Amino acid sequence: MSEENVERVRRLCRDWEQGNFATGLELYDPEIRLESFMPDAAEPVVAEGREGIGRFMREFLASWRNYRYIGDDFRDAGDKVFVGGRQAATGRQSGVEVEHEMHTVWTFRGGRVIGLKFTPYREEALEAAGLSE
Repeated sequence: MSEENVERVRRLCRDWEQGNFATGLELYDPEIRLESFMPDAAEPVVAEGREGIGRFMREFLASWRNYRYIGDDFRDAGDKVFVGGRQAATGRQSGVEVEHEMHTVWTFRGGRVIGLKFTPYREEALEAAGLSE
């Protein structure tokens, strides 16, 4: 099952690389919990449930044009999948193009994603996935 999870995440990330963030919703457990790094927040931002994540993503994406998430390094970690990657976008107001590291950890249970963590810190993501370099 874990290799299947890696392939599911790989397909979803290919869509995200094209800017299609409406894909893969069928993978999300109704009680999914998302934790995301935000540079202007003292603590990680947390969104729960499909509706909460949808709301968070709409608000987040409203600040950007051409936002993309590019996954480069996919690793099986049992019930988790680590993705080493980066995000790229253009500021909607500023027009400034940005690109920087953003890693994700996907936690699965019964074929569904129950947890999703975004962090720019590779070591933090590897640790959250139970991996180390």
